[in-house]
Amino acid sequence: MIKEKMYEKVQLFKRRGYSRSEISSDLEINPKTVAKYYAMDGRKFKAYQREHMFRDRVFEEYEKDILEVYQMNEFSKLNMSAVYDYLEEKYGTLLGNEQTLRNYIGYLITTDKLRLKEKIRLYTKVPELPFGGQMQLNFGQHRCRSGFNSIYLLLSSQPVAISTSFSRTIPSGPRRLSLIY
Repeated sequence: MIKEKMYEKVQLFKRRGYSRSEISSDLEINPKTVAKYYAMDGRKFKAYQREHMFRDRVFEEYEKDILEVYQMNEFSKLNMSAVYDYLEEKYGTLLGNEQTLRNYIGYLITTDKLRLKEKIRLYTKVPELPFGGQMQLNFGQHRCRSGFNSIYLLLSSQPVAISTSFSRTIPSGPRRLSLIY
């Protein structure tokens, strides 16, 4: 993957007088990558980037099928291994691996050949309710030393005020119910 930020970091270290091996160890990247970026100037890097952006792609021949799979799933985000398995079942052994497919689908998204439907989650503020009008319920699990699991519910509510001839407050707090299995 050709990343402009990595190229810029290598050039920055080069201007500061670092050697290739020092850059490689400091940035924790392959020495061959450092050597390649170290020797390039800005024009050469842009040409190199353009050249590799439009190189032959292993999964290009499966583009129609990939887009069809996404269309069948209403362009929602899919697990890459599922798409890979589908192609593998349909065509047998593939030339690339799952990471190559992930990169190719990223390329399809970048070039707008594939647009995934964004999952919009709506969150709204819950209106403030009077005391006793709302409750929180939490589930949990705890493994006992004996090897049994204890499943519990934690219930918590706001104190409830009851109006009669006098006002009193019913104590409230967490309630724990345990089931052992």
